[in-house]
Amino acid sequence: MLSISIGSFALAISMLITIVAIGVFLVMTHWFSRKNEESAKIKDGFISAIIIGFIAARVTFVIRLWSEYQENMWQIFNLRDGGFIPYYGWMIGVLVLIVLSRGKRAFTRVYLSASFVTFCVVVPLHYTANYYSSDISIPEIPVRDSAGELINLQTFQGKPLVINYWATWCPPCRKEMPVMEAAQKQHSSVTFLFVNQGEDPMTAKRFFTSQDLEIKNVFYDPASQLSRASGAAGLPTTLFFDATGKLVDSHMGELSNASLAHYLQLLNKNDNPQKVNP
Repeated sequence: MLSISIGSFALAISMLITIVAIGVFLVMTHWFSRKNEESAKIKDGFISAIIIGFIAARVTFVIRLWSEYQENMWQIFNLRDGGFIPYYGWMIGVLVLIVLSRGKRAFTRVYLSASFVTFCVVVPLHYTANYYSSDISIPEIPVRDSAGELINLQTFQGKPLVINYWATWCPPCRKEMPVMEAAQKQHSSVTFLFVNQGEDPMTAKRFFTSQDLEIKNVFYDPASQLSRASGAAGLPTTLFFDATGKLVDSHMGELSNASLAHYLQLLNKNDNPQKVNP
């Protein structure tokens, strides 16, 4: 499972785990500091760590993909593209807590206790999510091309593969399509497949024509079977497979030039591992 649906709202599992981690830590911080005179300061310290960590995760992503932002600097503030490096965010957040706790045993005790409980809750969730996502492979369910012929997507296995689930009624899908078109033209070493969910070829063709888009490898899944089989509860969802058909990563929501470049770098790294001399 890659995402869950709550009514009309869809949330990626990775984001859900992050929210749970922050929520558990906040609740535990309140609980362990409830009898402390500096309870408010302890909780404020945690909020500060979250905010600074969030900014650090975004800034490190922007720095790493700086070349992608130079043509449109406003994209730096487009947080909907999911452009974050979580590792740096958590690391900076922890450093903030360490600095705030210097010389204050009560702060240290509360943060360590809250961290332990959060660890015990989040780690099983993380490994469970990884276990189920590891079972996701290139879908075996056949789709149809624009002529109505059945196609098995597994026939495209053999080089890095990007599968995008989309629909014309989905605003983020429409917005990211020019980004996907440019990437498809630029990265010939990667195969891009676009699987429309629940619509017919004429609807998709009208959209492409109206937007002056030239997209190759467009397929149709009228019953939206593939997105459900992949555990994708929201659109757009993009899956990134290496040449062996192993899922490297996934993204739910709009992809920007920078966030797509990030995932393509992961694909390239996965298919070209550094050789270690004996």
